[in-house]
Amino acid sequence: MRAPPAYRRSRATAIGATAFLLLALPFLVLGVFFLGQKARMDFRCEPQGPCVLTRSSWLGQEEVGRYAPQDLRDVEVARSRSARSGAAPIFRPQLQTTSGVQPLAYQWTEDEAEARAYADTVRRYLTGPRTDALAVFEDHRQASLRVGGAFTGVGLGVLALSLWLLSRTLAHRKAERAATA
Repeated sequence: MRAPPAYRRSRATAIGATAFLLLALPFLVLGVFFLGQKARMDFRCEPQGPCVLTRSSWLGQEEVGRYAPQDLRDVEVARSRSARSGAAPIFRPQLQTTSGVQPLAYQWTEDEAEARAYADTVRRYLTGPRTDALAVFEDHRQASLRVGGAFTGVGLGVLALSLWLLSRTLAHRKAERAATA
């Protein structure tokens, strides 16, 4: 009859390393997701030239549209009201183009004066002689930095713990091999 196998520490630490690796993956994926939210909107116009609308995140940037001067119609402030009773209205500046409406801000704001001031700046440029360049932006990336940074930090910490457990697993296996030899 065979004797039962001896307790192997390398197996326990390998299971722990795998468990912590699986725990780290969702945190890292969510961290990248939140850091990748394109919450900064830039609107830039060249003198007598085209205007470019771009969205940026902490990880990248993409061009939303490039508009010739004749493609730009107007700038308005959109107003929305929540379906809940008693909710305050919210506002967001929007660019009207020949190809449709494009928001000039990622988030809606409760401050109508702020949204109107932004829209008035763009409207003055569009109705003026356009001899100077225009560069305006709305940056709402702070919230995504806090949340994405927290998720990424926790994910990296758990990943480091997983790698430490992996190194302990390798050390235990080496000791087990030496003991059986």
